[in-house]
Amino acid sequence: MLGAQILLGLAIDEFGVVVAEVRVRSGRPEIERVGHWSFQEKLESNNAGAMGQKFRQFLRTNNFSSKQAVIGLPTKWVVAKEIMAPPASPDALAGMLGIQAERAFSLNASELIFDYCGHTGASQKSEVLLVAARRQIVNQVRELAAAAGLHVQSMTVSALALGKILSEAGPELRYGLYMRPAYCEFWAQANGSPRSIQHVQMPSGNETEDQYTELLTSTIQRLIMLSSQDGLPPYHVTAYDGGGFSNKVIDRLNERLAPQITVTAGQDSPDHPEQAQSAAAMAVAMTAVGKDEPPVNFLKPRIGVQKETGRKRIAVWAGVIGAACLLALVAVLADLQADRTDIATYTEQLELMSEDIAAAREVVDRISYASSWTSQKPVFLNCLRELTLTFPEEPVIWATNLRLSENAGALVGKAVDEESFYKVLDEIKQHEAFSNVQMIHIRNAGRDSREKEFAVNFEFQGVK
Repeated sequence: MLGAQILLGLAIDEFGVVVAEVRVRSGRPEIERVGHWSFQEKLESNNAGAMGQKFRQFLRTNNFSSKQAVIGLPTKWVVAKEIMAPPASPDALAGMLGIQAERAFSLNASELIFDYCGHTGASQKSEVLLVAARRQIVNQVRELAAAAGLHVQSMTVSALALGKILSEAGPELRYGLYMRPAYCEFWAQANGSPRSIQHVQMPSGNETEDQYTELLTSTIQRLIMLSSQDGLPPYHVTAYDGGGFSNKVIDRLNERLAPQITVTAGQDSPDHPEQAQSAAAMAVAMTAVGKDEPPVNFLKPRIGVQKETGRKRIAVWAGVIGAACLLALVAVLADLQADRTDIATYTEQLELMSEDIAAAREVVDRISYASSWTSQKPVFLNCLRELTLTFPEEPVIWATNLRLSENAGALVGKAVDEESFYKVLDEIKQHEAFSNVQMIHIRNAGRDSREKEFAVNFEFQGVK
C-alpha cells in the first residue's frame, strides 16, 4: 500500500524469538500479526544457519510477509556502564568514548562491539550509557536472520527500545520492567536518556503467580534502592508483560510496593493478550520508523569507526611521507646541485603536513597508552570476580558494601533468609582463592523486616 511501511520486530533471547509484524501508516503502528518461535537447541555458531532455516519455515507458515527486520537483543547478552562524557563534537566524542569503553569492560576489546546512548553536546558534559555486545553473538544472530531470508536494518537492545517509548511519557526519573517467565529486565532513565539496564534471573519452575509476584516485589525494591540516588519517592515503574501473566500481577505489585513505588501496565490489550505480550518486538520494530536512530545499533556502532578511520589516516600520511622522502633521496643521488629546488619544495610540503603528522602521532600514542590499560589485571579485580562467582544468580542474597585492602577484605550484605547466607558463606570458605573466612555477624536487617544483614571478613590469596 502506498505510504505504508511493513517491518518485522524480533525480540530475541536464549529461549526463542517473539515476532511482531507492524504496518506503519503516517507514523502510526498497527500490529498485523504476532508469534513466538521457541528454540529447540542453544543458538551457537555451528547451528545458526540450520536454525535460521527452521525460523524461515515458521515465518512462512504463519504468514509473515515482510523481509525487512529489526532485531532486539536481551539485556543478558550485553554489558552496560554509565559514564560522564566530555563536551565534544560527535566525531571527537566517539574517539574518546572508544578509549573509555576499552577500559570499562573486562573482555578483550576486539571481542566486543561498542555503542552508546544518551544526549550529548559540544558545550557541556553529559551522562551517557556505554553498551557492549559480544561480536560472536551479533554474528550468530545475523547468520540466523540471513538464513531466514531477512534483511536486518539494525540490531539494538529490546529493553532500550521499550525505554525509547517510555521516554515520551515525561522527562523525570522513570523505571521500566520487562517481565518474562524465567527472567526480567529492569532499566532506569532520566530526561529521556537511559541510565542503567539490568538482567535479573527469575525462578522458572513450579512457582505460583503469587510466589513470582513476591519475588518480583523484592527485586524491584532492591534495584530502585541501588539506582535512585537522584530521585525521591514515589517512584514510577512501567511494566511490560512478556510472559502472559494475569492482570492481577500489577495490582498485587502495587499493594506490596505502595506508597513509595507505583506500577502501571505499559500495554493493555485484553481482547488480544498475545499482542500485549509482543510489546518488546513492536518497540524494536518502531526504532526503525522516522528519522530517529535506534538507541544503540550494533550493526552501525558510533564507537570504533573513528578509531579505524584514524588508523587509515595514519597509514595514508605515512605513505605520503615515505614517498616524499624517497623522491628526495633519488633526487639527491642523481644530481644534488640540480635538484636543490625540488628538495626545497619537498621540505616545504613536509612543513605543511607537520600538524597532521603530529596529530597522527598523538593518536598512535593514545591508542598505545589505552592498550596498556587493558593488558593489566589488578589483583582486586580478580578478587571481585571470584567473590561474585560464589553468589547465586537468584536475587536471594546481595552485597551492599565491599572493602578491599591489599589481600584482606570485608563483605557486608543482605539475604532473604539465613539459609541463603550460609550457602554463600560455605562457597566462599571452600573456594581456593579465599582463606581465613570469618563470619562477623548475621542479624535481622530491621525490626519490621524479614531480611537478614550479615558481615564477613576474608583474605584473598588468588587462583592458582
